[in-house]
Amino acid sequence: LSAFPRERIVIETRSARRHSFEAWRADTPATVTQGLMYIREIRQDQAMIFVYEPPRHVAMWMKNTLLPLDMLFVDQRGCVDTIKQNAKPGSLAQIVSRVPVVLVVELKAGTIAAQRIAVGDRVLRLDAGWPADDVVCTPGR
Repeated sequence: LSAFPRERIVIETRSARRHSFEAWRADTPATVTQGLMYIREIRQDQAMIFVYEPPRHVAMWMKNTLLPLDMLFVDQRGCVDTIKQNAKPGSLAQIVSRVPVVLVVELKAGTIAAQRIAVGDRVLRLDAGWPADDVVCTPGR
C-alpha cells in the first residue's frame, strides 16, 4: 500500500457527526485491481477509496482479501446509496452498486455499525475538494 496515493476523507452522517479517515486511493486500473488484497489488518481510522470516472455500476468481490470489510457505494453528489457490511474474506460473490457510482469506500468491518453510518450519509474527499456542491442527501434517491 505504500505506493498508493493517500488522502483524507470524512463521512458526514445525517445525525450531524463527522468521521475522519486516512484513505489509500485506487484510481488506476492497477490500483483498482489490487485494492486491499493480501492486507491482513487496517485500523478503524483507515480506508481504501476506489475512484471511478465517469460514474458507473460497480461490482466488487473479496477474492484474495484477507480481512472482512464494510463498503459504501457513493454517487456523484457524494451521497451513500448502497452499503455492504461485513463482506466475507475470500468470497467470490459479487457486491454491486444499485446506481452508477463514482466512489467505493472500504472500511474495517464493524465500522459502519459502530459509527452508525447509513444510506443517505455523505462522503467528502477533503484533499480533492470533492464534491464541489453542498447537497442534502436523502435515502432512496
